[in-house]
Amino acid sequence: MKDAIRAVVPDAKTATDTAVRSAYQIARLIRNAFAHAPFAATWSIDPDCRDKVFAVPDIIALKTTGLHGNVFDWRHYGGPLALLRLCRFVRIEILKDEALPRKVAPIPRTVSYQIGDLVLTPRDGLPRDAVRLEVERLADGGIPLPGGYVVRPVGKD
Repeated sequence: MKDAIRAVVPDAKTATDTAVRSAYQIARLIRNAFAHAPFAATWSIDPDCRDKVFAVPDIIALKTTGLHGNVFDWRHYGGPLALLRLCRFVRIEILKDEALPRKVAPIPRTVSYQIGDLVLTPRDGLPRDAVRLEVERLADGGIPLPGGYVVRPVGKD
């Protein structure tokens, strides 16, 4: 994204449009966090970008105060969906690509819940080939799961 923005806005770092400047800085700072250690990303915030908020309204925001040298965390800028929306902003608003109409996605029939790396999907009953396991319950009725998770009853077993 940073290179795409720079192709259209040569001095994007000091652009007068704050949304363009923020889009460039956010893309650049996220890229920099991964540049030297992609599997252990760390924020590397230039001195002139510290203690600032870069924001593209209603899309993404990055508050740089206290980030320099810290472990990269997607929560600092809003996560993958915010990054996707920033990509769309860059393509449509900065690069002037045609905004194609969005397709309506069908509403999912099943609802799943994700907590960390655990994905839970409600079921109407047990599969026919399910094998009953004897599990020692915790004092509060919870059932310990691998990975440190615990399933606890809510109103019924």
